Parts: sequence; C-alpha cells; structure tokens
Amino acid sequence: MTRNLRAIALLAVLVLVGVVTLLVTYARPTPEPAAPPTHIAASTMTPMFSYLVDVAGWYEITPNEAVVASPIDLSIEGLKALPTTIGHWQGQPFELGTAVDEWFDNPDVALSNFYSDDKGHQAWFSTFGSRSRKSYFLFEHTPITSYPAAGWTVIDSGVTPITIGTGRMNVNKAVLKKDPERRVVLYWYLWNNFDRDPEKGVLSIRLHVPVVTTDEDAFQAGVDFLRSVFPQTIQWRRF
Repeated sequence: MTRNLRAIALLAVLVLVGVVTLLVTYARPTPEPAAPPTHIAASTMTPMFSYLVDVAGWYEITPNEAVVASPIDLSIEGLKALPTTIGHWQGQPFELGTAVDEWFDNPDVALSNFYSDDKGHQAWFSTFGSRSRKSYFLFEHTPITSYPAAGWTVIDSGVTPITIGTGRMNVNKAVLKKDPERRVVLYWYLWNNFDRDPEKGVLSIRLHVPVVTTDEDAFQAGVDFLRSVFPQTIQWRRF
C-alpha cells in the first residue's frame, strides 16, 4: 500500500514538472530576427533608416556585406524623389533617358539628381529599384558594362573600402575615360530587408563624379557625398 502511494506521488510530481516545463516553454518569447531596427541618432535626434549594402546581388552574399544608416528613406515604397540637399551638396533632378526602361525592364524606381558642392565638385547620384524578376536586370547593367557601350574605356575597377565613423562600407569603384573626360564611379546595392528577398526588392545605387583635377580628388569628393548619405554604420553580422 505504501509503495503504491509513493508511486502515485512520484507520478504526480513528474506530471506537475512536465506541465510547468510546457508552460514555461510556450511562454518564452520568440527570438527576434538578427536585423538592426530603425533607430534615432542620439546626437542629432534625426530619424534614421537602416539598410543592408553589398557589392553583389542575389546570386552572392559577399564578405563586403554591411549595414548602414541614412536619414533618407531609400525603400522602393518611400522613395518618390531624391533630396535636393545632401550634406553641403545642392542638387536638382536630372532627366533620365528612355534607355533606362529598356535596360532595367521598366524599373519600379528610377531617379537621378545632379549635385554640386562649394568646392567645384559635381556628381550624378542615381537610384534604380525593382522587385521580383525585374530586379535581376539591375545586376546585368552596371557602369563597367554601360560606359564601354557608350565609348568609354575602363581604366581601373574593383572593390574599395570607405571608412564611416568607426565602421566601413565597401563599394564598387571604377575609373573611366573618354577623351577629354574622366569619371570616377562608385556603385553598390541596397536592401531595406535583411533577408535579401527578391519579392521585396533591391536598389542599385550609383554615384558618378567627373574628374576636375585628379582621380583621387574626384574619389574623395565621392566619399564626402557618400558619407552625407550614410553618416553611420551599424555593427551587425549575418552569421
């Protein structure tokens, strides 16, 4: 009789422990995705948006992948016009030709502004964005394919790092020549979804800087512009 009571008591304890464990497990919140949320810069209280950037598209997540913050809404849904003022750069809309629709299969976003600063530098800043199947056209037509088609020669190209605060953003860089002109072009891809889902879309962003004195001077002008667009980097790792 005593042995039976002990067995029943032990069984009751085991059942109680199982019920408590089950309740605790289901009450535990689901872990959040490993992506930095939109935040506010404490120093300026300016609303900031977080973006994933890389030098390659859907087909390759590279070690150059990084997260940056910008006061500009660069989502396909929110990007209706580029700002006329970016840092100390002043700009105005630049009319894109009809070839853009042919190259990118009528992209969801196609915007370009022509900017200048108080030091005599100029730059074209362009954004092209698409969702789903159309987004793949953004990776086929790049500056190092479209410029040579227009008679330019690629002098140099590759990935270059740009320091932003204590972090770093890597971009594609190309130096191009068509006598008597030279240009430095920086370009990269941007997602506001951290899973890089084609259905949610991607932007191809390009900055074209004419060379006035030297290639390095034009590059540094481009770096200054880029840091005005992305004043912060965010620590984040995919894996």
